[in-house]
Amino acid sequence: MVDNSIDRVVAENNNGFEALLEDTIMSSIRDLLGESSMRAILFHLNLERLAGDTQMFDKKLRELLNAPATIIEEIIVKDLFRRLDLLYLPRGAFDFQRYTAAAREFYSSQRRRAA
Repeated sequence: MVDNSIDRVVAENNNGFEALLEDTIMSSIRDLLGESSMRAILFHLNLERLAGDTQMFDKKLRELLNAPATIIEEIIVKDLFRRLDLLYLPRGAFDFQRYTAAAREFYSSQRRRAA
């Protein structure tokens, strides 16, 4: 019974973080480029869940936009960290997946502490 409740908590944390990340992705792109550009980008990404697979999001955004994808992803990460009340300190080459994984871990640890 304990295993089921642990699995449920992990799933809730992941779903909560994915919802936060998806909302951050959409609002960051909308704030940067406007509503119609955001809709066009999301249409061309053709992802069922934007935040479900950050590696696929990164790959498809780079295929669509090339170099500007890094700028958009960095804005998304900055907004995500701000929403989590985390300090964004870039180190080395930007890696969207590394930063979102760190944010996911922080989110999960905060949820575990609150529970």
